[in-house]
Amino acid sequence: MVKLIALEKEDIINILDWNKDKDADFLMQWAGSYYTYPITEEQIITRLEDKNLKSKIYIYKIVLENTREMIGTIELFLPENNPEIAVIGRFLIEESYRGNGYGEKSLREIVKIAVEEFGFKKVVLGVFEFNKSAIRCYEKVGFVKDVLKEHVKNPKFNSYTMTLYGENLV
Repeated sequence: MVKLIALEKEDIINILDWNKDKDADFLMQWAGSYYTYPITEEQIITRLEDKNLKSKIYIYKIVLENTREMIGTIELFLPENNPEIAVIGRFLIEESYRGNGYGEKSLREIVKIAVEEFGFKKVVLGVFEFNKSAIRCYEKVGFVKDVLKEHVKNPKFNSYTMTLYGENLV
């Protein structure tokens, strides 16, 4: 149904289009604080090509297998300072495709990559407390809430760390 393929420069236009007419909160919700509002092609290219990071980052586009249409993006981080875990981030499904199970299927695919290609036994991600639909999606895949991080300056951005452990992987 969905397939994850390495993001290429020509795919960036889709990400920019999905962010067009959106506000800073939307960008923060799916990208965290890495990108600054408004998101630009240069920011995404820098992320895609940055070889100086201390972690390996794999950026994937989410495509429908039958049409090859790009419907989202997701990243997998392999932190150098914590080689025991893989981290999922910057997960976005284009609005018109939400609510159809593509998020859950994409998440299962990225976990499969983390386990089968890289050998991880623990996968984590972060999600804002207000993002109830994302939390439900993550829980369907087997992620559990671990820690609530309170955002002192803006409680709206309180976030959970959610973890998927050993026996629940793939």
